[in-house]
Amino acid sequence: MTKLYLMYKCPYGHRASIALLEKQVAFEATFFQQGKRPPEMESVSPYAKSPTLFDGEERVWNSAVVLEYLEDRYPERPLLPRAAGERAQVRMVAAQVASELESHLGVVAVETRYKPEKDQAKVDQAIRSFDAALEGWDRRLENRLFLVGESLTLADVTLFTVFPALRDLAGFDIPAQRPRLRAWFDRMAARPTTRLLEPSVRPPSSGTG
Repeated sequence: MTKLYLMYKCPYGHRASIALLEKQVAFEATFFQQGKRPPEMESVSPYAKSPTLFDGEERVWNSAVVLEYLEDRYPERPLLPRAAGERAQVRMVAAQVASELESHLGVVAVETRYKPEKDQAKVDQAIRSFDAALEGWDRRLENRLFLVGESLTLADVTLFTVFPALRDLAGFDIPAQRPRLRAWFDRMAARPTTRLLEPSVRPPSSGTG
């Protein structure tokens, strides 16, 4: 039995669910609220957050580690390229997403979700900085369907998940001035595997293939 513990609309948990669905691994999604981890997660580690994966006897936490684990454990439908250089590119994209986009997303999340009164000026500045960083991502996607190589990789999964999260927190959508990025996002959003899991909906049991 494979179980994924995640918070609803968490971009990190979203990445893990996309990877599982792309790899056609049957799993059960268990949602929890901030500060209210299930006892079985508590027993794994104080650092076990969203996502945490229970895969048979294995217990894996930290979103980057979960994604790497899934790639090693279920290699039949790979989300990392074979070539070492392209694999490095995927990991560098993830680092760039964290630096350029997740840092600003984090500010918005703290101000809107975890403070009794948000500082709107901080939110507005974070969104402006997030928006400004999109120019480089739009250029990167010129004449490209995917960020690295010719097929979906964890680079695409990582970048994609920041956008639904910021839309939920602050109503932000990719502006029309970033047409290549918007077209890429629309292609990603059209994949059934990228839809946010709903707490009342169990993912399909499609086998481990």
